[in-house]
Amino acid sequence: MKEIIDFLNKNKFGNLATCDGSKPDARPFEVAYICEEGFFFYASSDTALSKQLKANPNICFCATDEKYNYVKVTGTIAFSNKQQDKEKVLENSHFAKKVFEAKGKDKMEVFYLQHGECMLHQHGDGSIIQKSF
Repeated sequence: MKEIIDFLNKNKFGNLATCDGSKPDARPFEVAYICEEGFFFYASSDTALSKQLKANPNICFCATDEKYNYVKVTGTIAFSNKQQDKEKVLENSHFAKKVFEAKGKDKMEVFYLQHGECMLHQHGDGSIIQKSF
């Protein structure tokens, strides 16, 4: 699991896929931070993303490096109402600071994967590391 976390700490930007009804929907995204509680993300409560997550909490996040190695993380999210999680997101994401400085922190929704599946695929040697968390 260490290799996967290290990869995402270096390559925190990727794509987040959700479901919009029966259709997949993906957008550029970032993992805000990773800790023993899980993989943390954020959204604004007034977005289609927020509505999609509430209707279907299954996600897939995929990040790639310059050598086309990638990590894919999948699972069912939960929302956090903890103020400390919002503060941690703002500490770790310059983009979140910019967005919620304008919108207000009350619009921020923090969601996280506490359990799921993840995979690191390294193209250089063809190795694949798969973990459940």
